[in-house]
Amino acid sequence: MKLNMPDFMQHYKSLRYFIVLFVFLGFVNQAHALCAFQDEEGEWVNADSDTRSLTRAELRFTCQDQILNGQPYPPGPPWHIHLWGKCHPTDCDWGEVGGETVTIGHRSYIHTVFNQGFATRYVYADMSQYREGKLWIWMWTDFADPGRTDYESQNWFVKQ
Repeated sequence: MKLNMPDFMQHYKSLRYFIVLFVFLGFVNQAHALCAFQDEEGEWVNADSDTRSLTRAELRFTCQDQILNGQPYPPGPPWHIHLWGKCHPTDCDWGEVGGETVTIGHRSYIHTVFNQGFATRYVYADMSQYREGKLWIWMWTDFADPGRTDYESQNWFVKQ
C-alpha cells in the first residue's frame, strides 16, 4: 500500500496524538499512585503512657499530584507534623511544622526539624517494621548549650 503525502500526514498526526495520550495517561496513573492512602497520616498517642518523651503526634499529608510552573501543587511541604512533649501538669504543644519524605538506604521516612531555641530536634517518622500498626518516631535532640548532652529517643505510637 502506497500512501501519498496527505495520507501519510494524517497517519502521522494520529500516531502523534496516540503517543501524547499514552504519555499523559502514564503520568496520570503515576500521580494517583503517589497519592495513595498514607498509613502514617492521623492522630497518634504514645504506646507508653508513662513516657517522659513525646506523648502525641498528628501527621497530615497533602497530595501534590500536579505540577504548576514546574513546582508541586498545592505549594508547601507534603507533610505536616504536630508534636506534644511530656510536661506537667499538661503536655507541651510543640506546634506544627512542615516535613518531607527522605530515603535513607532502602527505607523512606517523614523528616522534619523542630527548632525550639534551646534545642533543635531532628525527627524521623515511619510505620514500625517490628511492631505492626504502630508509628515509630526517632528523634535526635541537639542542645544549643554545649554543656548539655545531646541524646536520641525512640517512641512507638498507636492510632487514636
